[in-house]
Amino acid sequence: MTNDQHDDPTTHAERAATDGGTDEAAETPIENDVIESVAADENVPREDLADALVVLNAALIGEHSRYEDDYDYVSVEGVRAYLVDTEVWERLRDEHDFEDRLAGAVQRTHTEQTERLLSAADKPRKDIDAGVVIGIDTAEVMN
Repeated sequence: MTNDQHDDPTTHAERAATDGGTDEAAETPIENDVIESVAADENVPREDLADALVVLNAALIGEHSRYEDDYDYVSVEGVRAYLVDTEVWERLRDEHDFEDRLAGAVQRTHTEQTERLLSAADKPRKDIDAGVVIGIDTAEVMN
């Protein structure tokens, strides 16, 4: 597994506060411009996508142990991105009652944010099947 903790002590919550993150999307580890881009590309209302991301984020907090042993990951500024397989997203779709197009947008948002975090950790990849992004500023720090 890869654990690339950077020295920047800024957490996601602090970035959201300083970036003017006043909407619900600030409660997730997903950057606003990723949400806006995916919402436009997938033709889903931005507010619906943000709401779905908040719901999923609440379910994912504390789920690091579910992914850490089986998937590679990077940690950047209080956010961990897991490189997962599509079966993980099939399970997440089953666990949450998102409409198909919205579920696809949620998955794409997490995957695009994973790609950004990989780049920030100097491990850029654009060929990943899927990603899951979870804030670690409230999770137990794992070695």
